[in-house]
Amino acid sequence: MTYPGDIKNLVLSITRADGTAPVTTVNPVVTVVRLVDGVVIINSQAMTMLAGSQAVWYYAWNTTTALNGDYVAIVSYASDGLTISGRMLETITIGDSRITGTVALDATVAKDATVAKDATVAHFTDLATVDPDNSTSVQTILAKTNNLPPDPASLTVLNAVGSNVQDLHDFNGGTWTIDKTQNPQVLTILRPSGAVLLKFQLTDSSSATARTPTS
Repeated sequence: MTYPGDIKNLVLSITRADGTAPVTTVNPVVTVVRLVDGVVIINSQAMTMLAGSQAVWYYAWNTTTALNGDYVAIVSYASDGLTISGRMLETITIGDSRITGTVALDATVAKDATVAKDATVAHFTDLATVDPDNSTSVQTILAKTNNLPPDPASLTVLNAVGSNVQDLHDFNGGTWTIDKTQNPQVLTILRPSGAVLLKFQLTDSSSATARTPTS
């Protein structure tokens, strides 16, 4: 398949039935016509004889300006006393109705490719030159981190706060008991689970009762 921009080599071989070299008196020229509208794309361009060959002629057609579609190449020349005018050399299809662009460029593998063309991938050196000031996403993240306190709470601090909150919850929600069999009496504060949270010794005076932690 030939795509616009490819070089299409048009090749003509002039032969004799006995295999000897023909005598070409008028060198071949080639014309390329677009079939859809009959427009001549290449007009009577001289072909070049392939060095070392027996009357093999070629013309390298640069298809850069060619539109997708079908073309016909025709040749004219004179050889062994015969004049050939407008003989069809070959038909050419430029482009593809289903594949409309380049599929693989400078590919090193086709199926199950594991590499890409070097120029199409980012390198560490490329990433190092990226300016974060130009990234909206980076700037949004930066604005949020700038709002954080200079000394954010560590996980240890958060765990301690959580433990204190749990103790306050249990202090208010647990059972309180006073063991009056002991002297001084003992106040025990239980967690909702029944586990001991705190114990106090109670000391009475004429005006007040004081508690002293024991555990």
